[in-house]
Amino acid sequence: MTGARRSASRLSAVGNVLDRCLAVRHGEEVVLLTDDGTDPLVVDGLIEALIERRAVPVVARIPRPVLPGEEPPRSVAALMCDAAAVIELTSLFIGSNQARRRANAAGVRYLAMPGVRASTFRAEGPLAVDFDAIRVTAERVGAAWTAATTFRLTTPAGTDLVGSVSGRPGRVLHGVCRGAGDYMAPPDIEAGTAPVEGTGSGTVVVDADLLFMGVGPLPEPVVLEFRDGLLVAAEGAEAGRLTDMIERCADDRMHNLAEVSLGLNPAGRVCDVAMETESSLGSAHIALGNSIAYGGIVDARAHLDAVMRDATLVLDGRPVLECGRLLV
Repeated sequence: MTGARRSASRLSAVGNVLDRCLAVRHGEEVVLLTDDGTDPLVVDGLIEALIERRAVPVVARIPRPVLPGEEPPRSVAALMCDAAAVIELTSLFIGSNQARRRANAAGVRYLAMPGVRASTFRAEGPLAVDFDAIRVTAERVGAAWTAATTFRLTTPAGTDLVGSVSGRPGRVLHGVCRGAGDYMAPPDIEAGTAPVEGTGSGTVVVDADLLFMGVGPLPEPVVLEFRDGLLVAAEGAEAGRLTDMIERCADDRMHNLAEVSLGLNPAGRVCDVAMETESSLGSAHIALGNSIAYGGIVDARAHLDAVMRDATLVLDGRPVLECGRLLV
């Protein structure tokens, strides 16, 4: 493919994000939240496309975050609240912070797209999909989570995790962020929930990636052991990626099993872009720490995701995903 064709393909996916996901309108100010690790090709493409739509791009460059969920400078937080929309393009996910919550509460539309690269905008890639159509499937999976009382998650690599989700609502990310105060994270399309605290037990074999904890995919699996809703052991040559991050958070609540979700983007793949890996259809991920946005009650310092391949999910004895194949 020539450079011109690659550029056209990328701009087409950029247009899909701005039009289908965000519904950018004439005159709207859109903050592009960046740091020194943001791909400049992504920023340039978004600026060009926003100007074409007669919107106003505002680039806010912040210091590179050290921890997930880190707060931006106060002046940038104020800028976010005054904008029509924000696109998070930082090298680390920070969308769980108070600044984002305040912006959403003020009616700002927010897309969390940390770590995306120009390659993520490739033709027929995870940002070129029909988000509205896939939303239907994602919401069906979300409804299955809402109706369930128990779950069992397994993988060929050795994952076998069980727990209760009784009373917990299914949480769906479908990429469509067109209403006031909406929050989405394309290319991530997923559906899951927060297990009831104190109930999750078993083994999780992370054979895809520990998101935003070093460059993925993982060269070898990390094995996590859970008992009564808490991480009690992490083993494997790459386990330090996770245990070091937990230590840096300096919060005992980071051992909480905060989420179990399925990736639902059919164009996603396990790769070196965390958001695409998490999105990939057939994968599943669990998270540690903060569960507030997922229907839980643990307000920990951060939210750390770990992704598995070829998952099988059973809710109340009925399979929803079987070895990576969606049954809903």
